[in-house]
Amino acid sequence: MVIFGIIMTALSSFGQTFLLALYVPFLMDEFTLSNGLISTFYGVATIVSAAMLPKVGKLIDTIPLKTFTLGTTGLFVLSLLFLSASQAWWYIPVAFFGLRLAGQGLYSHIAITSMSRYFDVNRGKAISLASLGHPLGQAILPALILILIGIVGWRESLWLNAGLVSFVVILFTIFVLKSEHLKPETDELSRDDVTENKVIKVRQRDIMRSKEFWLLAPNIFFIPFAITGLFFYQFAIVEFKGWSQGIIAGGLTSFALASAFSILTAGPMIDKYNARTFFPFYLIPYFVAIMVIWLVPNTWGMYVYMVMMGLSVGFGSATVAALQVEFFGKKYIGTVRSLFTSVMVLSSAVGPALFGIILDAGWGFQTVFPVSLVMLALIIFQSMRSIPKYSRAKWKFKLKRIVKKQNLKKPKEE
Repeated sequence: MVIFGIIMTALSSFGQTFLLALYVPFLMDEFTLSNGLISTFYGVATIVSAAMLPKVGKLIDTIPLKTFTLGTTGLFVLSLLFLSASQAWWYIPVAFFGLRLAGQGLYSHIAITSMSRYFDVNRGKAISLASLGHPLGQAILPALILILIGIVGWRESLWLNAGLVSFVVILFTIFVLKSEHLKPETDELSRDDVTENKVIKVRQRDIMRSKEFWLLAPNIFFIPFAITGLFFYQFAIVEFKGWSQGIIAGGLTSFALASAFSILTAGPMIDKYNARTFFPFYLIPYFVAIMVIWLVPNTWGMYVYMVMMGLSVGFGSATVAALQVEFFGKKYIGTVRSLFTSVMVLSSAVGPALFGIILDAGWGFQTVFPVSLVMLALIIFQSMRSIPKYSRAKWKFKLKRIVKKQNLKKPKEE
């Protein structure tokens, strides 16, 4: 199951911005498109896919996992082939829609939902390991795709991408993933599980009305909002700082390594304690990252920025996924996750658009960075509501003991 999760998250890269961006120059040349037009295609396709995700994603609660995975793979592969066969401009937004829905949305959704549903005691570790596919794809696939494009051309490389996805996923799903793997890690039903079994149906509108949804939604919105926006304009950021463009490759490698490290660290910690304990704090490195890229003029600031951002993204992906199960249970986790995944996909479309408006208005990154910091500070502050009351009481008690000890030491020292 864990290998299945890693495969799904790694291959979701073919629907992610960092890989699709490699094809944008070729599409612009082929069909004489402007930056603004192809960005509009991409943004609209992403927004429509985000709107579709809650309806499609919740089907994983009722359709067998293997059937749902094979159906999603069919859409993913057809979208890659459709883009490779494009003969007119209108092919592009249609292909983008399929790639964003199946790749960025449903492949990641399948991976993390499976880990959340079939693991209990080791849920944090399973989610962390499955999430490793994301930095793995970021570290390996861009260089391979560029080599492929240089050797066989951009259209032919899409055929090879489709072949890789269909070959690996279909063979693994049919021949390796057995029925004994699709069972909960423990057979014992907890009190929460019994309660969940009494619930006939969970509606997404009810989830959206819950206080837990509004506790999680701002965090889930902000990370892809800022990451996609800042990555989309990474060349503009380097130009704003006066650095060489060659530093971007090293920065992305640092981001992938830091993300992988924090993902592996998060799992055991979540299993030992719980996700609520860490939820308010995983965005603090991100806050530091934006402060560094804004205020540090030296080139080392790029690496600190990427490392701190990677730490937040990695720890956050495991924490938020585990917290969804803690808040809503695992029986209808597909319905819950599809709703949050749509928020994530939507935010990845809003980020580049909003930052683009700010930059086009002439306000520059001197406005983008402070605006991001203010938003992030507000989100961190409201996240504090997730900390259990007993944890707060324990921290207050320990703090009082420390203060008391310090007060007792002072007379002796004098």
